Amino acid sequence: MKIYLAGPDVFRRDAREWAAETKALCRRHGFEALTPLDHDEREASRIFAANLALIEQSTVVIANLNPFRGCEPDSGTCFEIGYAHAHGKKVCAYLDRKETLRERVNRYEKAGSARTVDDRGMAIEDFGLPVNLMLALPMHFVGDDLEACLKQLHSEMQDAGIPDIGTAMSPHPKAKKAIDDAIRYLHWAEAGRINDPDALATIARHYKVNAETVRAWLLDSPPIATASGVEYLPEDVIRHMKISGRQYRSIR
Repeated sequence: MKIYLAGPDVFRRDAREWAAETKALCRRHGFEALTPLDHDEREASRIFAANLALIEQSTVVIANLNPFRGCEPDSGTCFEIGYAHAHGKKVCAYLDRKETLRERVNRYEKAGSARTVDDRGMAIEDFGLPVNLMLALPMHFVGDDLEACLKQLHSEMQDAGIPDIGTAMSPHPKAKKAIDDAIRYLHWAEAGRINDPDALATIARHYKVNAETVRAWLLDSPPIATASGVEYLPEDVIRHMKISGRQYRSIR
């Protein structure tokens, strides 16, 4: 699974060393890390395009949201989070200090933690979230550092039966086909070709897995190929999903 690492770490003096160590850490946890240092672009517009391409290649984005040049996260990282969310990527984040946005602003401005306006008289957003709600709501906050995020993701992969990059064995062929049938069912339901308002729950019930496992399948799945000349009907997709659900349960 490819992970894009978003954050201000690329501005560190030891950025190259950081990237090498971080990639090694990700490999130990079963992931391939992508960073903005993976390309050699020097022109602003080309850096922008190359970074977006890396996000598109990834399955998950992990963001370092620690304060940068002030009490807010790096602005470039915030844009990347929005881009990843718009493209359906799972976004995880970490902060090295547990505090609300209001507590952070007041700490930086050396004011009482209960204050609701900043030094300029501007209201401080106060929803009990660690960052602005537009960042906090679409992502999963996991621990206080990158490794905490990696451990959580690796645990989710194991629960979903997804092999990591260090696993030499391929997944059971019946399991792969069963998962493909589940994902096809989800795609057809999303497209309105199958009438199922909660297709994810349907898959989870037939395969006897939890919803997070199904989400992990969807995130980590490449495009599903259909045999040449084969035309599925909704009833075919529904039947295949149910049969594959029984097969999947039998080989777990």
